[in-house]
Amino acid sequence: MANNQPFFLDNLLEVLHGDYSREGLADNHELVTVASIDDKNYDPSRKAITWCHSSADNKQEIIEKTQATVIVCDESVVLSSKVQSTKTLIKVVDPKLAFTRMIRSITVDQNEPGVHPSCVVHPEAEIDPSASIGPNCTIGKCVIGAGTNIHGNCFLYDGVVIGDEVVIEAGVVLGAEGFGLAKTSEGAWERFPHLGGVRLSNRVEVGAGSTIDRGAIQDTFIGEGTKISKAVHISHNVKIGKHCLITGAVSIAGSTTIGDHVWLSPGVTILNKLSIGNHAFVAIGATVTQSIPDHYQAIGRKIIPKT
Repeated sequence: MANNQPFFLDNLLEVLHGDYSREGLADNHELVTVASIDDKNYDPSRKAITWCHSSADNKQEIIEKTQATVIVCDESVVLSSKVQSTKTLIKVVDPKLAFTRMIRSITVDQNEPGVHPSCVVHPEAEIDPSASIGPNCTIGKCVIGAGTNIHGNCFLYDGVVIGDEVVIEAGVVLGAEGFGLAKTSEGAWERFPHLGGVRLSNRVEVGAGSTIDRGAIQDTFIGEGTKISKAVHISHNVKIGKHCLITGAVSIAGSTTIGDHVWLSPGVTILNKLSIGNHAFVAIGATVTQSIPDHYQAIGRKIIPKT
């Protein structure tokens, strides 16, 4: 761990609420680090915890060779007799999810509650006292919910509403004017007024350097639990549903509607005014020029049912 503070296995297991079985060395291990399962560059005397993916080939061999003491794995793995006395298996249905919850229970990325003194904050901003706002942020006339963590150098324009337990990484801009224009008879461009805001629901995450524009008339909206990676641009009037994954360098043009549980791979571009259905998947680098039904996937220029 970065702070080198030891942690105990039994404390980690509390977040699993008994949904696991245990095999091997019966010990409340005092662990000092988290390791990749194939990492050979750390001192094995510094007891480590790791995990093994359910789809990994030769899981048995990988687990026997790892230098980690505690391994989170699926229920199909059986610990061989030669390592029964040196390793502990924590067997679960979903090793990645279990490992995620265990390690997040001891890693804290929430800053101290309060507003850093270097910030500029609108006098009518509503900020929950449990929220944390890092250095050099500018906060307009916004609403910021409980337990929200805003990292440094972010800019929130007026009209941004953020729910509870939201994470905003460094350099994010929320609520800038959208790129909507009207063309004159002489061919010049005039900016269309953007009177809406940006609304982020509870437990949304926005990665570093991303931008979400405010709506023209209505708000730009991000649904509960959606995770947005780095360098993503979301244009005015976009509506995104619950628990979506928007990965790096995605660009979503204005007035697009995205359903629940949608996965957009890196580098995807979505044209304006389209509809992306629930549980849709868009492959890496695709340019989406037509709407996608529920449970369909876009790969290259093809839109086909998910298998």
